[in-house]
Formats: sequence, structure tokens, C-alpha cells
Amino acid sequence: MKKYLFLFLFISLSVGSFAQRKKPMVKAKEPQEVPSQGLKLFKSMLPATAKVMFIDSVVVPKSDFLKHVPISKESGFIHTANTHADFPNQMGAYENELGLRRIFAKGDSVQSELYTQTKLGSSWGQESQITDFNNQLYRNQNYPFLASDGVTLYFSAEGSESMGGRDIFMSSFDSDKASWYKPQNLGLPFNSTANDYLLAIDDLDSLGWLITDRRQPADKVCIYTFVPTETRQNFNSDDLDDKELMPYARLLSIKATWGFGDRKTAMERLEALKKRKLTKVSNSNAMAFVINDATVITSPTQFKSNRSRELYKQLVELQQMKGSLESTLIAKRKAYHKGDKSTANDILKAEKMLEQYQHDIADTEKNIRLTEQQ
Repeated sequence: MKKYLFLFLFISLSVGSFAQRKKPMVKAKEPQEVPSQGLKLFKSMLPATAKVMFIDSVVVPKSDFLKHVPISKESGFIHTANTHADFPNQMGAYENELGLRRIFAKGDSVQSELYTQTKLGSSWGQESQITDFNNQLYRNQNYPFLASDGVTLYFSAEGSESMGGRDIFMSSFDSDKASWYKPQNLGLPFNSTANDYLLAIDDLDSLGWLITDRRQPADKVCIYTFVPTETRQNFNSDDLDDKELMPYARLLSIKATWGFGDRKTAMERLEALKKRKLTKVSNSNAMAFVINDATVITSPTQFKSNRSRELYKQLVELQQMKGSLESTLIAKRKAYHKGDKSTANDILKAEKMLEQYQHDIADTEKNIRLTEQQ
């Protein structure tokens, strides 16, 4: 440094012959910040942000957020598999409506994977790990939720496929190959550069919940209530720049999403669901079939087409057969529990038939909605 200072003084004090040439000073390049893999993924997914109406949100303690999700019993049960563990080691579990199948996380804050179990008689069968999910790409798998179709699984994990600490992924079960497809990142706005823990959908009430800690204190999470869509719609054709997309992609304002549906009707469904859970009152004779945000059928005469009425009649018959089979299954299980092991095969067959009824019921409901919206 002293050498360069001396030269500068020498040149400035010298006569013109020394000042004839001056080399231009080259400004050193500032090191460019390399964006993280998560931020790169966020930016790449930004144009494909889904159009989803978020109708409500509530902040709850992170330690017990599962009990604050007001999902109906018809959509199954979500709970903590290890109730006495602290939050970093908390393992989520899902159990279907019939109590025949469950998917749960097993492990700790360092490593966890998903497992499945089915019930035989009054006890659970052997645990089976879902080995189709690479535990390096999808680390710390947790908080599973199985959709009503029995084949669509949502869960959260960390890793190179995540844009934040924890992202939500979706996979489907291939019954022909008896394996799960490669999980897909749900993208924006369901995921973020923060931790996104759980996504659950109640098909009966056409409502969903997203649990995330984005923009929350360390001990809190936010539960967003949204309206699921039959098919994913995004902003690709809306010609919005990145700045205009941010409120939707990051859920900076749920009010900005209210134009994507009928919030008032959706809120009515949410309040009705909460009331049902609080009062624990159910009326099997009451009809409340949701077509979309604006239409709820309370009588078969309200259907627009004869085809819908026929499909609804089939739906009622399927539900009745399902109920009858459930009663038979209960009796078989009691016999098995009392020592009659010959009922084991009948129980397995009944459980498979019940799953088929659930699939048929879900398909029939979907066909009714599609028919009424044509």
C-alpha cells in the first residue's frame, strides 16, 4: 500500500512528461449474491401460483395446532402419534373415518419417515414403511393426510425439493403396481420459504386447511381456511409481473383472493361445520349436498337434471350399503376378538369392500357436481 501511495505522490509532483499517460482505473467487480436453492425454486414456481380462495385465518400455538383444525369426522382424524413429545419431535398421524387404516410419521427431529397400518379385528397389524419416498429428497417426512378417495396423500418434508424449511407434497397410490408415485411439490401459495406443515381437505364441506409458520412468532402457526378447486387454475394467462403476483403467492392478504369464489357461502359452511363439531349433533335424514360455493342442494327436487337425481339416488344406496357393511364388520371384529379367528378373511374382504364403497361414493359425488355445473 505504501508503494502505491509513493507512486501517486511522485506522479502528482512531477512535470508534464510524467503526466502524459494515465491508466484508467478499473473498478473491481462486487461479488454477486448467489440465491439459495429454495429461493430459486420459489421464483421458478411464481408464475404458476394457484388461484385459491382463502376465506379465513387464525393464529394458534404451534405445539398443539392439530387440535385446532375443525375437520369433520367423515374426512378422518388427524392427531399427534407421540402426544408427550416436544414440538420438534412431534409426529403427526392420520386415521380414516372407519378406523381401519392409518398413516403416521415415525422418528424424531433428526430423521422421520411415513408408515402405514391396517386394522385386523380389534388390533393394528404390522407397520409398513412407505419406502417409495426417498428420505434424502424428502427428509423429515411428517403430518400426513389421506384424501377421501383413499389414494391421494399429502405430507410435508424438507430437502432439495423444498423451497423453504418444510414444504407440502402430494403423491398418489398406484394400485396396479402397489406403490406410490414420486411426490410433487404443491407449489404456491401452499408452500413458502418458511415452514408449511400440513394440508387437509374436507370433501364433505368443500373446505381445506393450510398450516404454516410464515410471518409468525417462533411459537405460533397460522391456520388458513381455503376452498379446494376441482382442477388447478393459475395466473399464467393473467399477464401479471412478479410484484403483482406476490400478494397471492405469499398470502400477504387473503382478502385479495376473495374474488376467486363466493366467500360468504364458504364461511357459512365453515360456521356450520364448527357448530356440528361443538354440539356433536348429526341428523342422517338431513340433506346438504354441496355443488359449489353458490349452490347447496337440500332436496332432490332442487337438482337441475334427471341425471343428477338418478346419481343422487345411487349415492344414497351406496351410503346405505356402506353403513350395512360397517355393521357387519363390527360384528365380525367382535367375533374375532372373542377368539373366532375364522373371521379374519371375512374382515379383510369387508375392509377392501368398504374402501371400494368409499371410492364409488367419492366418484358419484363428483359426477353429480359435474352434471349440475354443465
